[in-house]
Amino acid sequence: MIKLGVCSSVDNAALLKEIGFDYLELGMSSTSALSEEEFEVLRRKAERAGLPVLAMNGMLPSDFHLCSDQLDTQGLTAYLHKAFSRAQALGVKTVVFGSGGARRYPLDMEYALAMDYLVAYLRLAGPLADNYGLSIAVEPLREQECNIINSVMEARQLAKMANQANVGVLADLFHMAAGKEGFMGMRLGPLLHCHIAEAAKRAYPKAGDGSQGLYDSFFEALRHVGYQGGVSIEGSAQNLEQDARQAFALLDGLRRA
Repeated sequence: MIKLGVCSSVDNAALLKEIGFDYLELGMSSTSALSEEEFEVLRRKAERAGLPVLAMNGMLPSDFHLCSDQLDTQGLTAYLHKAFSRAQALGVKTVVFGSGGARRYPLDMEYALAMDYLVAYLRLAGPLADNYGLSIAVEPLREQECNIINSVMEARQLAKMANQANVGVLADLFHMAAGKEGFMGMRLGPLLHCHIAEAAKRAYPKAGDGSQGLYDSFFEALRHVGYQGGVSIEGSAQNLEQDARQAFALLDGLRRA
């Protein structure tokens, strides 16, 4: 069965578990920036809450400019080892490569060259992640957030070019809706991970919010490829408990349909 998760703070893990969610998704770069003492506090909180941390987003801070000859490869490698080690310690299985600030390319650079830089990054990060038992899901972002990899199809192309067994694709319904992208890219598979939110305001999904048709099509595409991975809510909540309960009721029904 598809797993349901939430991109949220570890402080909310116990509540989300009680509601019925299967896992928590944390931020990688923010977790990596913690001191050893702070990280141990986070790890223990997650352990006590009993809700697995199966995914992390925000793979890279924006001060790593991947599409550049000036990239500090040594510093990047050191960062990845630390970040992946902490992810492994938390039990993470999938790392999301969105990181729009890090992967954005200069306007005077050829698109093909920018893709080559991103391929080189994934060929560096893929084997390192594999050493820690992690997979990398390339996340398409809407054009307002990044000027490259804006569709599931484009993410599939990048993952194919990188040619790493543990590098695949993420489908994010909010970004797909913003780019008016259809669901063919999802149907072609394979998907490693998914994000979901209401299309207009990027809020927690709920019945009657105007995005029901998109939710139905999204889960239909997941069923088409036999997807059994995670779908994380990545959006804003006005009242976390209320919004999370309404979102779980909707999404649990869709995964069981």
